[in-house]
Amino acid sequence: MIKNYFKIAVRNLLRNKGFSAINILGLVVGMASAILILLWIYNEVSYDRFHRNAPYLYTAWNRGTFDGKLQCWDGTPKILGTTLKEEFPEIAAMSRNHSRWYVTKAGEKKISSEAMVTDAAFLTMFDFPLLQGDVRTALSNAGSIVITQRMAVKMFGTEDALNKVITIDKDNFTVTGIMKDLPTNTAFTFEFLPPGIT
Repeated sequence: MIKNYFKIAVRNLLRNKGFSAINILGLVVGMASAILILLWIYNEVSYDRFHRNAPYLYTAWNRGTFDGKLQCWDGTPKILGTTLKEEFPEIAAMSRNHSRWYVTKAGEKKISSEAMVTDAAFLTMFDFPLLQGDVRTALSNAGSIVITQRMAVKMFGTEDALNKVITIDKDNFTVTGIMKDLPTNTAFTFEFLPPGIT
């Protein structure tokens, strides 16, 4: 019975080739578009959801009225983080950060890399795994620095980068942690983490 249905369907498709081609092409384009849209939506809603503390992480924003319009932005005064932590005991940890580019040097190798200057608590709040080093102490010293796998290869090639020295603006930093490269579904973009917000 099914074999007969299949034969009839094939005959109808062959009899109306132009109409069949348009319908099949439309079906293929529609299904491909739907799959791509679903993959895009999945990627968007998965951003930074891999952190174990994701339900408890918040970003502080600033707001102000300009030309009669309320505007918001994610830049806040440096003192806000420490003040909030002091005044609200329910805040377990806080981390301030800002991104900027630096020229980093190791031996004769010089590269321009994006840094995220941050507080020591960053690595314990967010789940960016370290391949080498301890998340609790990697950023506790002012002269320490955590770099990604990609930056380790760029700066030191196949050598072990841990405990090597990187110079930034004439200041020396010791590599205390090597982080797994950032996943694609994170809003963070950096190649190394120097502590530096006071």
